[in-house]
Amino acid sequence: MTQLTPTSVDNRLHIIDALRGFALAGIFISHMVEHYLGALPPPALVEGFTQSSLDHVVFGLAQLLISGKFFALFSFLFGLSFFMQIDRAAQRDMDFRGRFIWRLCILFLIGYLHSLFYRGDILTIYAPLGLLLVFFYRVPSNVILILVGTIMAGAGRYLVFALYGEETILPFGNSDPELPYNRTYFDALQSGSLVDLFAANAVHGHLTKMEFQIGIFGRWYLTFAFFLAGLWVGRIRLFERLDELHDSIKKTFKLACIGILASVILAVVFFGLGGAGKGTEPTTNWFTLIGMTGYDLFNINLATIYLCGFILLFRRPNSGRFLARLAPYGRTALSSYFMQSLVGTFILYNWGLGLLTALTNTQVLLIALPVLVLQIMFSSWWLGRYRFGPLEWLWRSATYLSWQPFRK
Repeated sequence: MTQLTPTSVDNRLHIIDALRGFALAGIFISHMVEHYLGALPPPALVEGFTQSSLDHVVFGLAQLLISGKFFALFSFLFGLSFFMQIDRAAQRDMDFRGRFIWRLCILFLIGYLHSLFYRGDILTIYAPLGLLLVFFYRVPSNVILILVGTIMAGAGRYLVFALYGEETILPFGNSDPELPYNRTYFDALQSGSLVDLFAANAVHGHLTKMEFQIGIFGRWYLTFAFFLAGLWVGRIRLFERLDELHDSIKKTFKLACIGILASVILAVVFFGLGGAGKGTEPTTNWFTLIGMTGYDLFNINLATIYLCGFILLFRRPNSGRFLARLAPYGRTALSSYFMQSLVGTFILYNWGLGLLTALTNTQVLLIALPVLVLQIMFSSWWLGRYRFGPLEWLWRSATYLSWQPFRK
């Protein structure tokens, strides 16, 4: 039987950093296979992405195993980090909430700069949602769990559809790729300059993104549910009690496997009842809404499997040493996330190499993997010389309104 490693305070932080690096790696692979489009593309644009059966397999597996799952882990860890910051301050009889709000304002500015390059940015979503976390810090844990379950069961999309009978509650920002402002965006990707890209993303990039976030697709609601789940896990001190809760983590892993099967059945049955694949709009009836919830639950269960599986593997000596190499990548998550988009958009968009329509799904994956390895190696090299990633250092310095120590 493989011996497990006892959990020290340093190891607790190390596993969280490694898990964040794991989530960030999945996000990069997902974005690259999606060609960093960040919006619903016109069919003619994506036809060239699938030139072979392998291209279809690569895209299908990315959608099945990666898309929506690693964002869930990343969002969960954001909520956990919030709890850790507030709790650490509370142990020193300090109220960190005001500082945290200021920290989120800075994060929004960093995210807005990032969104000029890539309109699929999540930082401009995390910052305002993070403000809500402040108000939930003292909400009882059982209320938190009920709210998480309610949101994950699709309450947000059902409410939107019941009240408005539409895909979105917003009067602006339609994501139809044939609308003029969306055509301008895709033209900027394929033939525009960096200035054209910034102009396309500065305002309309955020408006079109909000349809996906607040409408029946409900990414905004789910993101907040993952924040709350991270807050709850912080409260129960999961990562401080890994030895004690080892069997519970294994049980959760097994339950999530059962949940995968149940969610697939739910999605298939209700998408079928809703007329999916029969020429009927898949987002205009209650059956397909429940089918969408089934798909969300599939993503949630698979993300739970990844979370529990990662923890269990990390605690084994051999696999733990391998996974620990992701920790520096996780510690520089903000810088690495920004750099991912710079590299990805430079390769694909016209402001860089302009290979958007020249590369298939398989080819972008083959490019993404060595880029990812280089990023992980660079993060380790960097943290051997500096205390923080460059953006982490700027963020920290702006948070405390004074330059923080940088070099080791």
